Amino acid sequence: MIEIIDSEVSSSKAGTSEMERLEEMARRQIRKARPLEPRRRVFLIFRVGDQDQVHDFCGMAKEIDRHLDFIDFSLKVHFKNENAKYVRHCISKRIEASSMVVVLVGKTTHDCEWVDWEIRESLKMDKFLMALRLSDDASPRMPNALREHRIKLLPWNRNEIQQIIRKNAEK
Repeated sequence: MIEIIDSEVSSSKAGTSEMERLEEMARRQIRKARPLEPRRRVFLIFRVGDQDQVHDFCGMAKEIDRHLDFIDFSLKVHFKNENAKYVRHCISKRIEASSMVVVLVGKTTHDCEWVDWEIRESLKMDKFLMALRLSDDASPRMPNALREHRIKLLPWNRNEIQQIIRKNAEK
C-alpha cells in the first residue's frame, strides 16, 4: 500500500502534473520494498497410489511455509523401461535443484524400485531427507534405502513436520 504524505506532494517540482508526482512516490515506495523471499523446492518421493495423501501433505506444508514449491515426478514408467535412463537423468536434475527431499511412505512404497533409486540419488547429493509415514500403521515396510541408511520414519504429526520443514527447507 502506498501512503501519500502531504509534505511529499507539496515538495514536488512546480509544473509537474499530479500523475507524475504520484508515479515518483510509487517508485520510491517500490525501491524501499524488501526483496521477495526465495521459493524453496521440495522433491517428493512417493508411490503413485498414495497421491491423495500426498496432496494432503502438500496442503499442510503450504500452510506451514507458503514459499515451498513441490516437485512431484509421479512415474508410471517401469524402472527397467528403455526410457528409464533418460527419466533418471531428468529426476536427478530435479533433485539437484531441490532444497530438501520428502519421502512419503505408504503401504506399498517399499517395493517400488523408483522410490529406492530416488532416495539413494538424494543421499548421494547430500540432500536433507525426511521420511514420513502416510498411514496410522505403526510399522509400515520401509524402502531398503531408508532402512540401510537408518533414516527415521516420522509419524504423521503436524507439529513435528512443521518444525522439520521450517528448520530444513531454508537450506
